[in-house]
Amino acid sequence: MTKRALAFSFIFAILPFAANAASKNSANIVLDSNVTVGTTELPKGNYKVVWTGTDTNAQVTFTSNKFSKTVPAQIVEGRNNMEAELTDSKDNKTFLTGIQLKDATLKFGDSTHAGY
Repeated sequence: MTKRALAFSFIFAILPFAANAASKNSANIVLDSNVTVGTTELPKGNYKVVWTGTDTNAQVTFTSNKFSKTVPAQIVEGRNNMEAELTDSKDNKTFLTGIQLKDATLKFGDSTHAGY
């Protein structure tokens, strides 16, 4: 009985890591203030970020408990030393120009604000 309980404890302990490894194209971020991504407004809060596609043809979806928004992006694969949200300010607006993750950088932009 003890061996079985120990085995179940190990399986349940490793599940979060296995789920995280399987979701290579997703991340969780916290936005401390309202930002604009391309032409989309995102209020501050916690978001799950999921991307599909590669290179310049990617789509990134920001999901919170309130809504879900999808924006175009460029994916640049490569190792980063630190994770960060990259922002730029213009006309009292904060633009999210990129998200630097462990193994990739997501870059955003639109025709009104050069985020690349």
